[in-house]
Amino acid sequence: MEQDEAWTIALDSLDIPEPGAREALIAMSEIRHVEVGTTIIAQEEDEDHVFILLEGSVRVVLLSENGQEIWLDWFGAGAIFGELAALTGKPRTSEIVAETPCRIAALTGAQFFDLLRRHGSIGLALCRILATRIHHTTQRMFELSSLSAPGRIYAELLRMSEPSDKAGNSRTIQVAPSMTELARRVNTTRETTSRTVNDLERRGLLKRNNRSFELVDPDLLSRMLGSS
Repeated sequence: MEQDEAWTIALDSLDIPEPGAREALIAMSEIRHVEVGTTIIAQEEDEDHVFILLEGSVRVVLLSENGQEIWLDWFGAGAIFGELAALTGKPRTSEIVAETPCRIAALTGAQFFDLLRRHGSIGLALCRILATRIHHTTQRMFELSSLSAPGRIYAELLRMSEPSDKAGNSRTIQVAPSMTELARRVNTTRETTSRTVNDLERRGLLKRNNRSFELVDPDLLSRMLGSS
């Protein structure tokens, strides 16, 4: 299987430079195409496939007893997921659902372990991924326990943003989330989220540009976290 642009971006994102490791990952993977709303991994499912997201985006959620989604995370192209079941041999702990049409590469748990044994760069990449996710989870737990709903919204907007190409220190969210999605990310209501975003816009700290958000003064927004 050839290393197309999506593979190149994904492997670069995972920081796997070794040519042999890259070729082995591509050769072993089964490519799947999934539609919006498809459940790629089901909570409590007893299977151990590991996935690399080549194109699209997915959300990671927990399902309560009444079927309500509790938002955990969001992954874009270049992410790897499903590795915990392969590493522990236990059922899936969360649900992963396609938010857009996705192209994913799938490996069985046995194939994944074989690659880990043969290619140290894949093992190092996995260690970095797990450490980063622990850091993100710890940060979100802290925010949930110490920040108000507006503060959590400020933090999430900053986390979703990237440096703007404009002069100054503004940051941009290229594809702005809906108020429902943003509310779900920070465990609050859509009404509170809409009110907070509108307030930022009124104060000149946020600008809406077509489908994007511009954070005009991210330093001030960051300082506002402490008083939220």
